[in-house]
Amino acid sequence: MLLLSPARTLDPTQNTGDWLWRYQDEQGALTSGEVGVVDLPGFVEEHPNWFERPDRVALVLPSEDVVYLSVSVPGRTANSIRQALPFALEEFITSDVEDVHIAHQPIRPGQPVGCAVIETDRLSAWLAPVLDAGITAGSAFSQAELVRPQDSAAALLFQRDQVLVVTSDQDALIDREAVPGILDALATDSITSVGGELSDLELGQISSAPQQTVISTAPLDYLAQRLAGAGNGAKPNVDLLNLLQGSFAVRYEDRGVSAKWRRTLALAAAWIGVAAGGLAAQGLWHEHQANARTTENFAAFEALFPGDSLPVTATQLQRRLASKIGPTGGAESSVSMVDLMLRTTSVLGPNSELQSLRFRAKQMELTADVLISGFDELDAIKNRSQAVGIVVEVSDATAERDRVRARLKGTYL
Repeated sequence: MLLLSPARTLDPTQNTGDWLWRYQDEQGALTSGEVGVVDLPGFVEEHPNWFERPDRVALVLPSEDVVYLSVSVPGRTANSIRQALPFALEEFITSDVEDVHIAHQPIRPGQPVGCAVIETDRLSAWLAPVLDAGITAGSAFSQAELVRPQDSAAALLFQRDQVLVVTSDQDALIDREAVPGILDALATDSITSVGGELSDLELGQISSAPQQTVISTAPLDYLAQRLAGAGNGAKPNVDLLNLLQGSFAVRYEDRGVSAKWRRTLALAAAWIGVAAGGLAAQGLWHEHQANARTTENFAAFEALFPGDSLPVTATQLQRRLASKIGPTGGAESSVSMVDLMLRTTSVLGPNSELQSLRFRAKQMELTADVLISGFDELDAIKNRSQAVGIVVEVSDATAERDRVRARLKGTYL
């Protein structure tokens, strides 16, 4: 992550001054320094990989250029509130609303909208030297936004002879000698001081006797930690307000490793969806074919035996046909053969294919050669056969392509 922050002497309207920079690589190594405005192009040439991803480049701008407001805007939808927002802010700012850039937090109907207002020309002036150097920053924040506390505490950012005082809803850059009076008026209970600290004499001038927490980290390091949400007691603001919105928003293609994995997973999910759709279509086709065969069988039964009532289920149809085609009197073996055949074939799974049948009358044994889905199906066939009163034994089973060819012997229990 690269942070660029203008030094106090930098004037965005002039091609003079310096930028403070801080870079942390993906392994956590830190480097920092200072570079002049005119030297920014050379700085980019020296570190080209630092600027490949705009989402890892952020600007930290002076807080005195940005006004933060929270306004309640009537509206039932986020779009209607967004359109009415400039008119709601107009009475709180001195500039014409057409001359300012408004960035806002996510809009939720019925809740106040947090906004950051900066003159459009001023923001353009800050971005101009960066863009001229070939740098595309994905975000920009004010100093106050990165140190803003989320409770009743106050944060102090020391800048030479001035101090940026920030609370949860307001901020101001004031002279050092005026700080105790401002904090006394705020009646704050705790203070976080960055880049310096209040003396005991200054603390004694505050009637609420606040507790001071001193952050020894360099100011730019502290701001980076607040942005990343890590270290030294820096609690990140979950709704940091990026100034680069609307016409200033940066759109880029994420080419990082995580983005490649996301694209790979999305492609894999698409193929899985296609495969699942194909299997579903195949299942529907098989179901359609099975229903068509069942309809044909019922129609054939009705044509052969018009005087009989139609069976309700396919199992009843099998039993009716067995009773119709089975001989009477002494042909007990034929009846047994049909019954044994029906029982044996009924235990086969829906994906099984019957290849041949052989019946031995003396042994009352029916041998069937079948193609089944896998070896696991054999145990299932045995279990189902016991439920219908026969014993199925496997005399041979061999793998054949993606299926299994098995020889089954069925006898009565």
